[in-house]
Amino acid sequence: MNNQEAVFEKLNLVYDPELDKSVLEMQFIEEVNIQVDTVTVVMRLPTFWCSPNFAFIMAEDIRDRLLELEWVNKVLLNLKDHCSSDDINKGVSEGKSFEEVFANLANGNLNEVRNTFRIKSFMSRQEHLLRELMSFGAENEMLSLRIKDLNNHPAITDKKVWKRYLTLRSELGFSNQPEELAFFKSTGEQIDPLKLSEYLLEARRTRMSMEFNANHCLGLLNTRYQPKLAGEGKEIENESCTPTRV
Repeated sequence: MNNQEAVFEKLNLVYDPELDKSVLEMQFIEEVNIQVDTVTVVMRLPTFWCSPNFAFIMAEDIRDRLLELEWVNKVLLNLKDHCSSDDINKGVSEGKSFEEVFANLANGNLNEVRNTFRIKSFMSRQEHLLRELMSFGAENEMLSLRIKDLNNHPAITDKKVWKRYLTLRSELGFSNQPEELAFFKSTGEQIDPLKLSEYLLEARRTRMSMEFNANHCLGLLNTRYQPKLAGEGKEIENESCTPTRV
C-alpha cells in the first residue's frame, strides 16, 4: 500500500457523527496533498452553517486517524466555505481541542455529543442487521445469536454494516469476543422478545432519519459545488453561526 492509499484508508474510517457515513462516502473530502511527512486535507460541507460541533469532530478525527500512520508527522486541515473555517482549521492543525478553540462558547467537551450519536448509529446498524435476519427466517433465534454466529452468517449480505456495528459496539465499551451476545440495547440490557416489534420500530425511525439526512446533505453538497449555468452565485452566510453548547 502506498502513502496515498494509506491516507484514504484512514479517511474512510472517519464518520460524520450525525449521519453515520464516512467523509469519503459523503464526498466531504475535496483534495488531499502529501508532502513528505505532512498531509493537507481540504474538506467541504453541504452548507456554510453546518454545525461547528460536527465539523470539528470530523476534522479532529481526520487529524487523529492520519497521525496513526507512522510516517505522518503533521496534518493540516483546510475546511473551506464554513462559518467557523478559520477557528477550526487553525485549532485542529495546531492539535488543539474543541474547548480550547471555542473557549468562550463551549461549556464542556464533545464526548457527550459523540456518545449521543454513537448510540443512534448503533441502533441504526443493529436494526438493519436484525431485519436481514428476519427476512432470512431467523427471527426466533436472532436475539440469542453470538458474535461468532454472525461473522459468516448467510443472512448478513452487507459485511460493511456488520463491521461498522462491531466498531460501534467497541466504541460504546462492549466486548466483541466470539461468545458475546450479538444484539442488546445500547445500555447493555437484553432486548425483550415480547417488545421486539416496539424496539425495532424505534430503531427503524432512527435509521430512516439518519438516511434521510444523509441524502439531504448530499443533495445540498452537490447543489452547492456543482458548476452553475448562470455564474457562481453568491454564498449565503449566517453571521450568528456558533457551536451548540455541550
